Amino acid sequence: MSCPPVAVRPHEVESIVSDWVVGKILSEPAITGVASLSAVSIYFDPGQGHTRHQHLDADQLIFVISGEAEMMIEFIEGEPQYQTIRAGDLVTIPKRAFHSTINHGWEPVKILAVYSPAGVESGMRTSTDFKRLPAGAVPARRPPPC
Repeated sequence: MSCPPVAVRPHEVESIVSDWVVGKILSEPAITGVASLSAVSIYFDPGQGHTRHQHLDADQLIFVISGEAEMMIEFIEGEPQYQTIRAGDLVTIPKRAFHSTINHGWEPVKILAVYSPAGVESGMRTSTDFKRLPAGAVPARRPPPC
């Protein structure tokens, strides 16, 4: 691998798109050579988000860049805790903790999700739930929910 980039710019990497999200994998071993963490920029339109799931092998940080969403974490399975998260908030999700993030607001939510170790982003890229768009392509916007 040649020297990794000093900074990765979102328009220089592919987009991963589904019905509920647009994402940009900004850090992963193939880009940075670092296997201990990865990072994905994630954008949820109003009414969108990800349902309850868990990452068996990775801890996760979610930093809210803009917007407002409802965060649910089950630190103890079956006992969900809810909190509204806003710009500037940082959420720590331990591996195996079920969690969800839903944008109940009127504006888009932008977050940076960091995973340690790397690997979760590979699952996003290979999942049939996501469509991959080449770097520079603009994802089609969905109309906001009524």
